[in-house]
Amino acid sequence: MVYFPCKPLSREWEKGDSPMKVNVHHLGVIQQAEIDLKPLTLFIGPNNAGKTWTAYALAAILGRYGQGRYRQAYAAGDLPPAFPPLDAAIRRVLETGSAKMDLVRLGEEYGEAYFNGVARLAPRWMQDFLATDRVSFEDMNLGIQLQEAKQDFLKRLRMYHSEVNLSVSPKTGKAMLKALKEPGETTFYFFTETKAQALEELPRRAVRDLMTSSVFEGFRSALYPDVWIFPTERAALSTFQRLGRPTALAEPVQHFWDLVQSAFRISRAAREREAERDQAIQDYIRLAQLLERGILDGKVDFTTPDPDPQREIVFQPTNGVTLEMPIVSSMVKELSPLVLYLRYLAQSGDLIVIDEPEMNLHPEAQARLMEFLAMLVHAGLHVLVTTHSPYMVDHLVNLIKAAGREDPEAIRRAFYLQRTEAFIPRQNVSVYLFENGTTRNIVDAEGLIDWATFGNVSDRVADIYFDI
Repeated sequence: MVYFPCKPLSREWEKGDSPMKVNVHHLGVIQQAEIDLKPLTLFIGPNNAGKTWTAYALAAILGRYGQGRYRQAYAAGDLPPAFPPLDAAIRRVLETGSAKMDLVRLGEEYGEAYFNGVARLAPRWMQDFLATDRVSFEDMNLGIQLQEAKQDFLKRLRMYHSEVNLSVSPKTGKAMLKALKEPGETTFYFFTETKAQALEELPRRAVRDLMTSSVFEGFRSALYPDVWIFPTERAALSTFQRLGRPTALAEPVQHFWDLVQSAFRISRAAREREAERDQAIQDYIRLAQLLERGILDGKVDFTTPDPDPQREIVFQPTNGVTLEMPIVSSMVKELSPLVLYLRYLAQSGDLIVIDEPEMNLHPEAQARLMEFLAMLVHAGLHVLVTTHSPYMVDHLVNLIKAAGREDPEAIRRAFYLQRTEAFIPRQNVSVYLFENGTTRNIVDAEGLIDWATFGNVSDRVADIYFDI
C-alpha cells in the first residue's frame, strides 16, 4: 500500500483524558471485574470470556439506549425519587408553571448517581438489548465511578445546550412548556409561553418526561456526545444497505444499522458546512480519507452527494473502477462503515465500540489499523475494542514506546502510516485480559503488555512441531 500524507491533526493530548472506573459483577461468565475506561481501551482474551457482553453493556448504559429506558421508568414514577432538585423543579412547574435549577450543580451532586441508576435498571432490559430470553441478568450489577472524568463531565455539562418545546400552538407558535439551557450557562429554565393554567391540560407524566429527558440527555452527552457500536455483523449489514430496518436483531446490531442509515440521510454539503465551524469535524473527514488511502487503498462514499432513495454505498479502488458493496473485499465491507461514520457523523468526545476490528484483515492491515485507532484517540474520540489480534496488541506496545521518545519525527517513517499522531502515551491506554470470570489490566508501568493469552498458544504450536 502507498502512504498518502494528509494535513496534521489539530488536537493535542488533553490533560482531561481521564479514566473512569467500572465494576462489573455477574454479567454472563464475568463474576467480578474492575475496568478503568481510558481513551483507548482493549479487551482481549479467549472466546466466550465475556469481552463482547461487557463492551455492549457499557455502550448501552453510557449511551442513548440506557438513557431512554431510565427516562421512561423515572418519568412514569416506576423508580424512587433520586434527584431532589429535579423533583422539586417538576413540582414547581406543575404548581406555578415555571422553575429553574443549576444543572452543573445537579451534575456535580447527582451525575454519578444518574449513571449508576441506569446501570441498576439494566438487568430489567438487558435481555431485550441482547435479544435473548435464554439468559437471566437478574444478578447483574454494574457500578460506575466518574473519578478524574468528573471535571471534564462538568465542563461539558456547562456547555450543554437544550431547547425543547412541548405542545406548541399552531396559531401562536408558543409552547405550553419550554425547557431552555444556554451553552456556557449553568441554569436550566422550565417555563410556559402561554397562560400557566394551560399546563393543566397536559398530562403530568408529559411534564415529567420533558424535564427528565432534558436533564438526563445533558448528563449522558456530557460524558460522551454519542456512543456508537460496530458489531461483528457490520460487514453483512453494510452490504444490504437499501433494505428496511431489520427486526428481531440484538440492539447493538440494530443500533449499527441506524448508524449507517443516519449517514445515508446526511448530505455532503451539510457536513462540510459543519466542518467550516468545527475543526474536529475537519479532522474526522481527513481521517476518513487516511483510512481509505492508507488501509483500504480506495475510496468509499455514496453515489450521490445528497440523500436520495437510490443512494448507494460504493467503493472506488485507486484504478478508478466503481464497485457495489456486495462484490468488494471483506476488508472493505468491514471498515467502510467506519469511513462513513468519520465523514458524516463523528463528534469530538464520542465513544466508539468496535467488536473485533481485525476481522478479515491481513496482518499488515491489522497493524495499520492499530495506528489508525490511536490516531482517532488523538483526534478526540474514545475507542473501546475487543480483539484477538496479537499483531494489534504487539504494535500497540510500539506506539506506546514511540510516544515516550523526545524525537518522534525521527522515527515516524518506521511506522506504517508514518504519522506521529499514532503515538499514544501509556496513561491513555488500558488493555484488559478477560479470563476465568474476571479481568486484569496487563499494561505495565513501562508500557509493555503481558499477552500470554496469545503467547501460550504460539508456544504450544511450536512444541507440537518439535514433538512430531
